Amino acid sequence: MATEERVLCFERKLLEGLGLFQGLSLEVDRYLPLITSPKHLLYRNRSEAEQDRRYKQLIPYVLILCNGKILRYRRGRGGQETRLHGLFSVGVGGHFSEDDHGLFSAGIGYQDAMRREIQEEVAVGEAKHAAVAVINDDSTDVGYVHFGVVHVMSVTRENIVGGRSGILGPEFVSLAEAVREPTSYESWSRFCLEKLDLLLAKATAAGVAGLEPATKP
Repeated sequence: MATEERVLCFERKLLEGLGLFQGLSLEVDRYLPLITSPKHLLYRNRSEAEQDRRYKQLIPYVLILCNGKILRYRRGRGGQETRLHGLFSVGVGGHFSEDDHGLFSAGIGYQDAMRREIQEEVAVGEAKHAAVAVINDDSTDVGYVHFGVVHVMSVTRENIVGGRSGILGPEFVSLAEAVREPTSYESWSRFCLEKLDLLLAKATAAGVAGLEPATKP
């Protein structure tokens, strides 16, 4: 019999101690070191973690850009989070699973674990990336038990998406098109698109090359 997936979490009171916020925060350096410290992390059965509001599940959320376009897709029924099915997303990533690699319990650390998680979704190779923001959305049931770390990644080719059933109709679209209909996106993507220029500017300052602002001067 297959065992239940165990996902990486941290206690909500850690976030409350650092400063609770709603939506997207650019203060990634304030939150990331502590919420990714092994001493604050634990694996829990996913079915329990989805219902236990004392914990936040840690999720990398990666915006992938190529030649002035951003990767967009719809959430498919192959994804386990049924509350997001059918919505557009510009964030690639998912739960850190204990079964996948041992990840943090093996002393790998957040950055390497994030890259492994992303490579399960898209063939990004050694693309440059930067953590630029964090997301907390307590306005929905799904958001209340998750916490996102937003990364911006620049790739050189568009044919990087595999056949994962949770990713439907992946395509690179212009930044102008991506921001056109915000209500068709899941909440985390809306937060990112609303501040896309700031996220891209932070990534550029961190050394991610080849990025263009969403709005041209």
